[in-house]
Amino acid sequence: MDSVLYQRIVELCAERGITINKLESDLGMGNSVIRKWRQSTPSADKIAKVATYFNVSVDYLLGRTDVRTPASELLGDEYIITLQRGKERMTPQDQTKSLEMIKLAFGYAFEEND
Repeated sequence: MDSVLYQRIVELCAERGITINKLESDLGMGNSVIRKWRQSTPSADKIAKVATYFNVSVDYLLGRTDVRTPASELLGDEYIITLQRGKERMTPQDQTKSLEMIKLAFGYAFEEND
């Protein structure tokens, strides 16, 4: 079975309309280097290069999260900052209610199958 890392790279390549070979070439890697990641984990710097190339987080590539956006981008997003500030002032019950209202109003954005 292929690693989550490899599966995510394949998906990202497909979305961008490139091959694994093209990705390896763009990143200055040898042929079939990324294919070896099906069963093994590369060094952190290689994973970071791929994450930067696709503008996704390392955690996304490793399957630790389904959020693609790198934290540095999220932390600079005024909308995210405003939501976080509001969340900090709410009770846990109000946090749950607000998320339910957002999901109700914008359900399409929370669908699992895009």
